[in-house]
Amino acid sequence: MKQFFAVLIALALISMMFDGCQNGKSNSKIDKIIKAKQIVRSQVNYPDTLDFHDLKTSVSGDIVTLTFTAKNGFGVPSTHTMNIDVK
Repeated sequence: MKQFFAVLIALALISMMFDGCQNGKSNSKIDKIIKAKQIVRSQVNYPDTLDFHDLKTSVSGDIVTLTFTAKNGFGVPSTHTMNIDVK
């Protein structure tokens, strides 16, 4: 019985170690997306109208692909997709 609990605890610890590794990878992707969104926000004419399409966001290496909608100079919303190099 004691061996069963020891194995169970060991498996739980190993599982937590692998979860920590995966979280570190996703955090770097999240940091890249946040940085890319800041770059886009600084480039649009009306940042208060900016709306990101988060389901279309992707990260491939240092390239973040964002799709967003913002009003242009005429007040008409327009949608754009940008590839942003984030390092």
